[in-house]
Amino acid sequence: MIGIVLFNVVMLLLCAMIGSRIVPTSLVSAVLDWLHNTIGITSPPLEKVRMVALIWMGSTIVIVDGALFMLVFFTTRLM
Repeated sequence: MIGIVLFNVVMLLLCAMIGSRIVPTSLVSAVLDWLHNTIGITSPPLEKVRMVALIWMGSTIVIVDGALFMLVFFTTRLM
């Protein structure tokens, strides 16, 4: 339980830091370039890097929390 809360807090703090421009654009761009090259998709232009990073992070939060919710929901209903 502590891990789930810690994950959400860290992700939201990181989103706030990216959104408020505390984290430099060059660092965010480098991480997104690596991620997009790993997946095999085109990297975003420099002016849209922050928005794309926030979209990626929001999607990750929703997917992880949704998967954990479904795991808990189905295991409590079936047992």
